[in-house]
Amino acid sequence: MDSVEIQSTKTQIIDYLRKVCGGSPQGNDSLAMIGIDSVAMAELTFELEKRFAIKIDDNILDVDSVDELIQYVVSLKSSTAK
Repeated sequence: MDSVEIQSTKTQIIDYLRKVCGGSPQGNDSLAMIGIDSVAMAELTFELEKRFAIKIDDNILDVDSVDELIQYVVSLKSSTAK
């Protein structure tokens, strides 16, 4: 996955979080801090699967920050592309 694709993924995720949570989420913000609770996480999971054609697994539960979420999605997209 090239840097343009990674940047595009990051932009799409940040834009989605901004739309759902408001404000300007930053990479080191915790998902809980920006308002992602269990219901929002379920909606986020569905949106990520649909938008990026990936299958979210239980490892999503280990994701705590915006940056970790981006890395998680990028790694799933990379493994799916192989």
